[in-house]
Amino acid sequence: MPFPSSKSTEWFLLTGQPGSGKTTAVKSLVSSLSATSTTLKFKGFYTEEVLSHGKRVGFDIASYPPGENGVLSRMGGLPSNFPKTGKYSVDVESFESIALSSLPSPGDFYNKEEKEAIVCVLDEIGRMELHSEKFKKRVQWLLKEGYKMVGAVTAPIYGHRVAFCDDITGSYGVVVRRLKKSDRDEVTEALKLEIMASWGLKALGKRPPS
Repeated sequence: MPFPSSKSTEWFLLTGQPGSGKTTAVKSLVSSLSATSTTLKFKGFYTEEVLSHGKRVGFDIASYPPGENGVLSRMGGLPSNFPKTGKYSVDVESFESIALSSLPSPGDFYNKEEKEAIVCVLDEIGRMELHSEKFKKRVQWLLKEGYKMVGAVTAPIYGHRVAFCDDITGSYGVVVRRLKKSDRDEVTEALKLEIMASWGLKALGKRPPS
């Protein structure tokens, strides 16, 4: 069932299988959109692979703008009672300490102009992150409050769907675009133009005809 949303909600989310390049695409979108506007304020987080000897051993969370980093998950080394997603143990407390502080919250006060300038960055609304009930509540609140959003949402894997993600993607004002590794750049560019049109942004370096 879709979550309560706002008439002003404009969320643009990418989805795809692991390894399709969602994080790369979200970073590219944020970089490109930031370059087109001096008024938009991007705030949120990315998740990044942690490699050891060329093999993935977990994920970290990094705030945006950069400043804070922490553990999201590891294949080993975390307490056995931590929740698991597949072969990864998830450090919910570490995740929440960065994710929640990087996003607007009910305790913040913004006037209309300030609120409309904020773009939340969520990479991603995924299985690991959803072990946090506080994060789920914050995502629903951001949707209901009508904040702008650029981010990623997990895709079904082998037919296994995530009900929370289905509810998000089915909510009013949420646009979802699927990408694959083979078409990541094309999908990202098309979504960038879609967002620019929706938010009234203009590409740099182009002048109207005289």
